Amino acid sequence: MSRRLDARLQESGGESNTLSGGEAHPPPTTRAEEMKISELRDIALRIRRRILRMAAVDKSVHAGASLSVTDILVALYFGIGVRLEGPKPTHRDWVILSKGHAVPALYAILTELGLLEEAELDKIRTIDGLEGHPDFTTPGVDVSTGSLGQGLSIGAGIAYAMRLDGTEGKYNVFVILGDGELDEGQVWEAATTAAHLRLRSLVAIVDVNGFQLDGPTDKIKSKGSIAARWSSIGWHVVEADGHSFKSLLSALEEAIAYPGPAVVLAYTRRGRGLGILEKTGGQHVNPEYAKQFIE
Repeated sequence: MSRRLDARLQESGGESNTLSGGEAHPPPTTRAEEMKISELRDIALRIRRRILRMAAVDKSVHAGASLSVTDILVALYFGIGVRLEGPKPTHRDWVILSKGHAVPALYAILTELGLLEEAELDKIRTIDGLEGHPDFTTPGVDVSTGSLGQGLSIGAGIAYAMRLDGTEGKYNVFVILGDGELDEGQVWEAATTAAHLRLRSLVAIVDVNGFQLDGPTDKIKSKGSIAARWSSIGWHVVEADGHSFKSLLSALEEAIAYPGPAVVLAYTRRGRGLGILEKTGGQHVNPEYAKQFIE
């Protein structure tokens, strides 16, 4: 039955190579690139199956947001490579999932890395099981999040600590936000501070899936040009197709290399790979429906 998820992923675009605005990206030009992207696609498919495994256990799992951010996390952890350990907190990379409701995607990533056992996914949101939002006591989770808008402030503080410790530019702090989360004033307080301090180690990644809790982001609170907003306060902006590994890897590499704070705007689709959610922009899926993709 899991083949149906694979087929649906192919139908929904796979490696699309275009931004939402229509800017084309060239296809991989070398065999090595093709092999790497093929491997990332395979990993992403396993991550999505694990997300649906959790959705089959608990109907309150935010499957839509988790599926939209999957390719971003796969590109970050397995494409770019995140250095999870170091002798000091400022001698390693950090990943902060500020849109904490998408934690099933992170749990699936950590399982792929061997930091969590597969069986633990079946205990999500249960007593003594995995939390419904990131908890730093979970192996591989750097920061506890859940209240939207706080992640970028935490990331800016860590990036500044790297400067004080002499490791700025050697390691990175990646903060993943949602586009609906940009309604939070604290995001912009942190963003302007980071721009003023020219925090080189700070990389924000916005999952622009077009939805938030109450509906489409443009209908809840129109944001105009998100790119222009970030650029106007001094951030380097890179736009990417959030479901193209070619595009994501290029954008992340550019953001990491920039000598100041940079933001990747990754245009995605909520519920990516699961037609019933992609078509409606839905967040939750019936557990019985989810089971048919993992049996």
